[in-house]
Formats: sequence, structure tokens, C-alpha cells
Amino acid sequence: MKTGILTLNEGSVFKNASRWSHDPSMMWDSVTKKYYSYGTDIYMPEDGLNDKIGIPVRSSEDLVHFQYEGTVLSKEAIEEGRENGEYPPTVNFWAPYVEYTHGEYRMYYSATKAFGSSESRIWLAVSKHPLGPFENRGIVADTWGTDDTLPNAIDAHIIWDKEKCYLVYGSFFGGIYIKELDAKTGLPLSGNAKELGICISRKAKHPLIDGPEGASVIYVPNTGYFYLFQSYGWLGDTYDIRVGRSKSVTGPYLDWHGKSLVEEGMGLKLAGSYEFLAKNPRAGEEKTDWEWGGFRGPGHGVPFYDEQSGKYYFVHHVRDGAEINRVYDEKEDRNSYQVHYMMIRPMFFVNDWPAFGAEPYQGENFEPVSKTDMEKLEGNWELIVFDEFDNSMKRSEICTLEKDSVYFQNGIIYQCQDIENQKEVYIVTGIDNLGLAYWGKTVV
Repeated sequence: MKTGILTLNEGSVFKNASRWSHDPSMMWDSVTKKYYSYGTDIYMPEDGLNDKIGIPVRSSEDLVHFQYEGTVLSKEAIEEGRENGEYPPTVNFWAPYVEYTHGEYRMYYSATKAFGSSESRIWLAVSKHPLGPFENRGIVADTWGTDDTLPNAIDAHIIWDKEKCYLVYGSFFGGIYIKELDAKTGLPLSGNAKELGICISRKAKHPLIDGPEGASVIYVPNTGYFYLFQSYGWLGDTYDIRVGRSKSVTGPYLDWHGKSLVEEGMGLKLAGSYEFLAKNPRAGEEKTDWEWGGFRGPGHGVPFYDEQSGKYYFVHHVRDGAEINRVYDEKEDRNSYQVHYMMIRPMFFVNDWPAFGAEPYQGENFEPVSKTDMEKLEGNWELIVFDEFDNSMKRSEICTLEKDSVYFQNGIIYQCQDIENQKEVYIVTGIDNLGLAYWGKTVV
């Protein structure tokens, strides 16, 4: 059965398949004519997730309604991937990425010694069907036995440059790396899983923000750039999404100011924790004391070109910012918002830089509003501008925009449904003259 689109405060994954999706990827399968999203293992029996480990998958026919399909790794692959020698078996697998190539489905997933460890492995598992079972073919990246100055073999993503296949991986341990794979097998071209590859992003010298991690790369023919997306911040609250670009798949990747992501740049910040005004948010009735609190920590996203519509999207997880979901860690002095969802946003390009839609995709066509129709858009708007160095919650501010506003002139305007108020609104998304991404929405 089809389940509903993203609904907050609704527990069962069989009613709300977007719930409990973490580190989601997305693929269109031309064979089965469906979309598939794979994610990190999660065990929530009270919400219907009874499989402790094995890579969960969700399917869709329209990118709006999703169905939870279960887990896809074979028992043999699970046992092999969990093996940690003298250490306890791996608890769960992280951040899978799946593609269909050479007549098979290839899944790259992470197994780590422990949470917070840089000793990890990225496995390649293959299948003849997107729902599995997937069987391990071998290790693609291996940072077992290394220290935290070197990259961490997690968060795999695949990018093709013509006939060459590359693995993008890593985290704040040592940075983000890229290494070439054998296109025919999906294994390391060198035959050595220990080979690190080339560093394309490294933790910026900023004392308040951790990162990068959750990296992914896409090539956009219309701009001629490769775009490297990555997340900074704390996973449970202050996570964000940033981007740099390069003319070469192996870099150098630069931010909006021209700073290298290996040296001092963190990337153009496209999204962080945010809250628009809400009158009627799409919410279930799981908890009667639930109240709208915006979205926290969008991150670990994957760019996605939809061959069916010819449009670009970005899929990522996001956390329900309701106070009832907040857990404070006194030792670390930080909050974690425990309930998370998959969110799919439209992605546009403004002056050859990506810009996200302010609302999740709900089946719209996203036809841009002509600049000749600006007069009818004059009036009160909610506006959010993302600060490069501030990862705290950004709440919208009401402002009056005129037809010659820099936000209109620099952005893309379209109509869509809004999740906060359940009404059709106009959206503007873009990058201002200071290199700050912004979202605007007509006041409901």
C-alpha cells in the first residue's frame, strides 16, 4: 500500500514511510519503473521497525508517496559486514548509496568499529533486484587501523565522469576524499581498499562548527560544474548543508567566495535549522502535547536528477523541532532532536549555484514566475537568510518586498504547497549579493 507524504507526529513507518529515514539516498530504477531510497539502519519496534540491521529501503512511484519495503542485505552479507575481529560486532550499517550499472544494483554501505571511531570500512554489495538480497562483493575503502588524522571510510557516494567511476567518502576525521573505482566491478581501481585517494574537503578552521561529512557530488551539464555537497554542525540539532563547485571531479572545490574547501572554505550554506510561521502544520495525533517547532538539522543529503521530469532534487534527513522531541546532553551541552524524516526538495540553479526550495516536494511542476509578473508579488513575505557561521535556529522574519527587491532579482520564484499552513504559496529561493542563501514565502 502507498503511505502518505511526510507527516509530522505520526509514528508508524507503515503509515508515514518518510519517518525514521536517516542518511537517505535516492535512485530511479528504469527496470522496475520506481524510485528507491536506502538509508541507515534504525531499530524502532514500537514504530514498526523490527529489523535491527540490514539497510532499510523505501519505494515510490511518484517521489511523493513512499512505501517502507523492509531491509535488503542478505544474512551472509550482514554477518560478514559486522565482523570486527576482537572488538564487538558492528551495531548497524550507515549511509548506503545504490546505483544500477553493468546489469546489476550496486550498494555501497558503511560499517564502523564504533560510533565516533575513524576505523571503518565501506563495503560493496550487489543484487539483481533493488529489493535484494544484496551480497557482499568486497571492501572498497578501509580505514581500519588508522588514526583520526586520516579519513574515515563512511558516507559513500558515487560520481561518474564520462566512463570513469569515483567513490566520494569521509568525514570530519581527515576530511572528504575521492578515489577511482573499476567501472566494471565497482571495486578499487588500484585493487587496494587501503588506498585513500585525493582529499577534496577538510575541516575548516572554525572553532564552533564541526564537519565536513555526508558528502556527495553531482555533475550538471548546463553549468559545466561538479558540485560537492557536505554537512557541518552537530547531527542532532545544528546540522546544515553546504556546497562547493569545481570544473574537475577531483577538485579543487571552491565556495562562493573562491576559497578552497581543503584550506579555509566550508562551502556555501544552502540550508540549516529553520522555522516558518505555521497555522496548520501537517501533523498526526501521536502525541497530544506536540507543538510545531520548525525543522532541525537538515543534512547528509544527496543530489538527484530525475530522468522522468528532467528536474533536479535534493534528498536529505531533517529533524522534527518540536520541544517534546528534544533531549539535552548535559555532558556535551547540546540538544538532540530525536525524531527524523526524509525530505525531498526541488533544486534550482541561480548563477550556476544550486538553491533549494523552501518547501518539500509534493508533486508540483515548479514553473518559475516571470519577472514581468513581479507587481502581483509585492507585499508581505516571510524571509529566512542562512548565516554562514551561525548554525542556530533561523526563524522567519516578516518583511515587505517590492518588485525590484534584490531577493526577487537574484532568485527563482515559483508556486507550491506549504507544509506549515496547508495552502498554496509563492516561494523565492536564491543567493544574495553577500553569498548568503535565502528562502522567502508569501505570508498566509
